[in-house]
Amino acid sequence: MSDIILAVTERQIAPGETACFPFAARTAYGIPSVHEFTVSSDNPDFNPEWVSVRRSAGDSYGPHYTLEISPGGIGRSQYGAYPLRLSWRTAGTYRQPAGQCTLIIKPRVRAVAEPVVGIWPAGQIWLLLENRESIGINVSVSVRQCGSDWSREWEFALPAKDGPTGFSRSFDPPAGQRRGDYELAVSAAGVPLARWTVRVRRSLITRRHTSDMQAST
Repeated sequence: MSDIILAVTERQIAPGETACFPFAARTAYGIPSVHEFTVSSDNPDFNPEWVSVRRSAGDSYGPHYTLEISPGGIGRSQYGAYPLRLSWRTAGTYRQPAGQCTLIIKPRVRAVAEPVVGIWPAGQIWLLLENRESIGINVSVSVRQCGSDWSREWEFALPAKDGPTGFSRSFDPPAGQRRGDYELAVSAAGVPLARWTVRVRRSLITRRHTSDMQAST
């Protein structure tokens, strides 16, 4: 049996950065080493010219490689998720896709501080966001109560400027249900950036950053 073993299955990058997926090519008895790889995606915006494969040291099971994805000169329509299929060729024949991973290209927007979220006596959200794109970008901020269908969402244009921009909104919490867990999420250009869980117990509010998806600095 032959296979491709990926060390990581998801990378998130901003334009101009490189996503690296280390992997090992495990070859069966008598099958020669891998000669050529091909990478494809169901996302029509994927460009095969972004791809390069670099060989590194191997072991007794087979050679090791790094799949590098470097999107260059992309537009905002190309932000989003790219499911990737990594195939190889040995002895002149392409095999079925043997490795799968996901590339996520995000805008250059990030939260530069932990959010401030209040539920009592009234709902309040405060965020500090930074847009490092060349022009303004549409941002969505939402809060929802975990375990119910209650939620609120706001959309606004985040300007491109030096330094962060503050965002503040008030809201009415669900009546009679001020305790519990709330989730705060931020996305830009339709791409998720960050998510926090806010746990409310009487007057105590604690935050847990459950999924950090900010663009690298």
